[in-house]
Amino acid sequence: MIIIPAIDLRSGKVVRLKQGRFEDETVYSDDPLGTAGKWIKEGAQIIHVVDLDAALTGKPKNISIIEEIVGNVKAKIELGGGLREIPLIERLINLGVERVVIGTKAVVDEAFLDEALRRFSDKILVSIDVRNKFVATSGWKGVSGLQPVEFASLLAKKGVKRVIYTDISRDGMLAGPNLEGLLDILNKVDISVIVSGGVSSLDDIEKIRRMNKKNIEGVIIGKALYENKFTLKEAMETAKKGEV
Repeated sequence: MIIIPAIDLRSGKVVRLKQGRFEDETVYSDDPLGTAGKWIKEGAQIIHVVDLDAALTGKPKNISIIEEIVGNVKAKIELGGGLREIPLIERLINLGVERVVIGTKAVVDEAFLDEALRRFSDKILVSIDVRNKFVATSGWKGVSGLQPVEFASLLAKKGVKRVIYTDISRDGMLAGPNLEGLLDILNKVDISVIVSGGVSSLDDIEKIRRMNKKNIEGVIIGKALYENKFTLKEAMETAKKGEV
């Protein structure tokens, strides 16, 4: 189980939102590259980067910063936020982004998802962002009629290899992840899941690890790291407990 630190970008700064609310933002750094370097020094193998400006507007605003991170850190970069055009995904992959995360567009445009999977295969992840038990869209502002398991099943049938599961109500709240919702997908859909949203303690990581589900690939952690609830090293050690 891999621990993945998050860097959320807005107007060139590293921020965190509460429950996806853009009006409830905390700025942690004005040096995204320095932040990425910090996570690398502490042992990160993958960094989860989100362009929040793009998630909200559908237009990338932090490409130069993303390019700087990709070109200067020795870790895989997983990028999401407003990726709604095939040429943009191609550009980012050519820049060196290891894998891209599609959210809204995967929900509302099946043909787009099919084309992305055909062109980029396992470099495509899909984000299952959940609000009030339904899949959210448009930078978490809208809600579709899809339930998470229904959407995950559709994605698995299409050949999506991994998804990121986020309960928006838990994101940035340090209230613990939605283990019940996570377990529902893990038990019903044959797809790798990266857990996101609400991890607040090493005990939360331990609870996820103790689920002992082979299809849990990793855990994305944001605010808890920035608020120094524990270190990245401690999180990684907790995730590896019991491994031979």
